[in-house]
Amino acid sequence: MSNPIEAAILRADALLSPEGAVGGEPGSVELEFDADGRIAYVGPARPDSTPTHDLSGHVLMPGLVNGHTHSAMTLLRGASDDDGFMPWLAAVQGLEQHLVHADVAAGLELAMVEMIESGTTTFADMYHWDEELLRLVQASGMRVLAAPAAFTAEAVGFPGVAPWTGAEALDQTEHLAEVFAGDPQIRLAYGPHAPYTSPPEFLREISERAQRTGLPIHIHVSESPAEVEQIREQYGATPGDHLDALGLFEASVLAAHCVHLTDREIERFAEAGVAVSHNPVSNLKLGNGVARLPEMLEAGVRLSLGTDSVASNNTLDLFEEIKTGTIVHRGVRHDAAAVRASTVLDIATRRGAEAVGFPETGALEAGRLADVIALDVRGASAIPHASLTSHLGFSARGTDVRHVFIGGRHVYADGEHLTLDAAGIRDRAAAAAARLRAS
Repeated sequence: MSNPIEAAILRADALLSPEGAVGGEPGSVELEFDADGRIAYVGPARPDSTPTHDLSGHVLMPGLVNGHTHSAMTLLRGASDDDGFMPWLAAVQGLEQHLVHADVAAGLELAMVEMIESGTTTFADMYHWDEELLRLVQASGMRVLAAPAAFTAEAVGFPGVAPWTGAEALDQTEHLAEVFAGDPQIRLAYGPHAPYTSPPEFLREISERAQRTGLPIHIHVSESPAEVEQIREQYGATPGDHLDALGLFEASVLAAHCVHLTDREIERFAEAGVAVSHNPVSNLKLGNGVARLPEMLEAGVRLSLGTDSVASNNTLDLFEEIKTGTIVHRGVRHDAAAVRASTVLDIATRRGAEAVGFPETGALEAGRLADVIALDVRGASAIPHASLTSHLGFSARGTDVRHVFIGGRHVYADGEHLTLDAAGIRDRAAAAAARLRAS
């Protein structure tokens, strides 16, 4: 399905700018982008302009950025829902041994349907990736930081999908980075799974490659208490300190979860420019704890917001993460000012875009690429919404999203996908999931 970029003027009731909310009355704001998909104007509605999209009853905000997920695992939604982290991981990895390439493609496309429908325009993903799968993202219009997963140099991560060992996955990462060099939608990262699955010599090699190529590293860090205990026993250090000693922080790193960082690790992450993906719902569902977001904010750690896979979350709705990621820290600290909704909205958009390598997106301001979503505010849960930030932080849901533009390309219009065959994708994914359950 093809849907070219066309210059457009969106007229809506309000919008979320880097400085805060603009507008508030019906038809009071405009956003214009050109045929290159870049924002040319954001601000009050101009009396001499003619909107191409009259979005009365809607508000505009930047497209959401999912800082960590495993998109193909949509097929495993609901697997091992009530088990702890290590039993859950074993159950999921057991199912993954039965995956074939068509399953990964079906899971990826289903994830993109769900993400677009709920306002996500960019995602950072660790799983099996190859050129065919990246072309699916390209066709959808979405943006991805794709990290082909690797465990050890010798281990084949997804035997039914591809014969690649971890060492071959690193070579493929570099090959794919060359194939998609300069593509505005596709960026590559090395994907060592975690310090408890990837041995030191393998992580050292990845660090050296990353420093040579300039590609980032996407890795799970300190997700569970069991991981921290295991790394301490094996290497006499916390996971963050262990990775630092191996030289990973000499490269650009996106670290997922980071639930159990020490004060020293938080300071070091900030100093080294390590980006953290905060995944509050997954962390809570698996019983892994609550990451120290207030401390990371205070230290100046680069941040994004992620869902993790639906096998540990069940949805890819980042609005659920925004609300949870705001209120959970208030409850833990007994302080309603501990984390503000405006901060988490910024993490889910502007800061997240920068953290996953798409800094030219993430905010509604002139010169940036037009990754824009429109939410319907005519429903009962949006009345009244005296504060746009309050509504987006605490009341909005992914089902409120009615339009999605990515780089100016209209990919979702009033409930209809313009770049994806959503009905066919749902059918293929349901069939693939049924086969997996029967395996």
